[in-house]
Parts: sequence; C-alpha cells; structure tokens
Amino acid sequence: MENKKFGKHLTIVLKEMCRRVKAPYKNIDFQKEGWFREYEWTREQERDFSNWLVDYLYTNKEAREELSQSYIKTKKELKKVADFFIFYCGWKTKND
Repeated sequence: MENKKFGKHLTIVLKEMCRRVKAPYKNIDFQKEGWFREYEWTREQERDFSNWLVDYLYTNKEAREELSQSYIKTKKELKKVADFFIFYCGWKTKND
C-alpha cells in the first residue's frame, strides 16, 4: 500500500519514523485511525527521532514549508514542531 496522498517531506519523515522501529512503511495504512499505536519505540528512540526531525527541518526550507510554518527557523522553535508531530503521530512509547 503506497501512501501517495502525502507530500515529499512528510513521506520522508514517516519512512524515517518507520525505519527506526523496523516497521514496513508500505504496509502501514496511515489513514486508519490509531495507526501510530501499531508499533512502539523507546524514549531514547523517540528522542533521537526528534533530534533528527529538528535537524531535517532546520536544514531544509522546503520541508519546513510543507510541515510547519516556513517562518519558523530556530532550532528551539523547530523542537516544538517536532514535539507536536511526535505527540500526534509518534509511536507509542515503551514502558521502561
């Protein structure tokens, strides 16, 4: 199942999120309610993904325009964008 409804950068972000938990991106129905509860990651994996996402947005204006307001340019502001994304779209966090 290819998710063709997403923009280029959201696709990159979701693929990276999947890669980190060995989830098969092509088999996940991102339109299905609760899709983000199908896999889990550790707090460390979540933190590493957040750092990756902040760096990705910081270095890529096109990605910022697609995934947030393009005027957000500082890493501190982009961390809030990453936190928001993870809160709404991140995998469940494993109980440590």
